[in-house]
Amino acid sequence: MKTSFITFLSICAVIITGCTTQVSVDPMSGVLKTAKYQAGFFIAPIDAPVDQIFKEAIAAVDALGYFRTGELHKATSVTIYARKVGDQKVTVRIGPPKDEEATAQSEVRIRIGNLGNLAESQALYARITETL
Repeated sequence: MKTSFITFLSICAVIITGCTTQVSVDPMSGVLKTAKYQAGFFIAPIDAPVDQIFKEAIAAVDALGYFRTGELHKATSVTIYARKVGDQKVTVRIGPPKDEEATAQSEVRIRIGNLGNLAESQALYARITETL
């Protein structure tokens, strides 16, 4: 019984963390950009410096009515923390791309809620890239 439970938990962990879905970022413009949705995080490249994306991300978070609760500035990245209605956590991390093959200058990781929300993450990403 104990072994089958551990096996079940291991399989669930692999499914949750290992699944990556390619997502179209902006189908309306016709530009063939894609992002990843992995383990509740919306991960997309942006060809702009971190500080410029940071300013636009703050404006987008405020425009969508989220309540900003803090920021964490590190040497190469910035993380914005906010809350939305229903006390769901919103996290936006802007930093260099983790993928060595990436041609973009920066990468944005967005997570809304505990398990992630793809539709709202795409809307927030669209607001951020709207003026870049």
